[in-house]
Amino acid sequence: MPVTEFAVICLRRGGFDELDFLEALMEVQEIQDSWARLNHPYNLEPNDNLSSMHIEHSDPPSLLVTAPWDSPEAHGEWIQSSENQTCNAKLSRFIKPGCGSVLLLHLSPAGKDQQLRRAFLNRESFSVVRIAVGSGEKEELQKAYDEREREVGLMEGDQKLWAGWKMETSDGTDELVVFWTDELGDDGVQTLIALGDKIEQRRFRHVV
Repeated sequence: MPVTEFAVICLRRGGFDELDFLEALMEVQEIQDSWARLNHPYNLEPNDNLSSMHIEHSDPPSLLVTAPWDSPEAHGEWIQSSENQTCNAKLSRFIKPGCGSVLLLHLSPAGKDQQLRRAFLNRESFSVVRIAVGSGEKEELQKAYDEREREVGLMEGDQKLWAGWKMETSDGTDELVVFWTDELGDDGVQTLIALGDKIEQRRFRHVV
């Protein structure tokens, strides 16, 4: 089942050079792409990286990583690889210490696009919201998203909206993670946010 990786990594407050950080991210992408060419070559698009990386200018700052995978198990192959351990070592000096520094989710598609690929690269910034609902309310939220996606589909231009359901469910709740561009504005997803029992909204800028 196609899934999208959604990983949020809490970074250290200052104390590192942004250019060094950017170079480390690019090195990590190169290592991962080389691994993917050998192990999952059909998952790479021409002249493209597997992962997209985005920064949230918060305090402390956060790094969002998104990537398409055939399944959580396929992603698990990468996580267990020696190449991934090399990548972790390259990034370790930028990451806030502690076991709570990384949030990792797998998202199953909520709409017509199976995976989120190269999210909104031509945008300066975009927004993400995690909308948690009780399991009995999932159908209503899905219906509202379907309607919003149809409306956005009538607009001209590039991708403006994508959402996926969190696969790692717990406590009898379901969670929809929605990405959208500034062209929609916050008003563009208010009908979805209004249905949530718990909301977490953030804003990211693409870096590599």
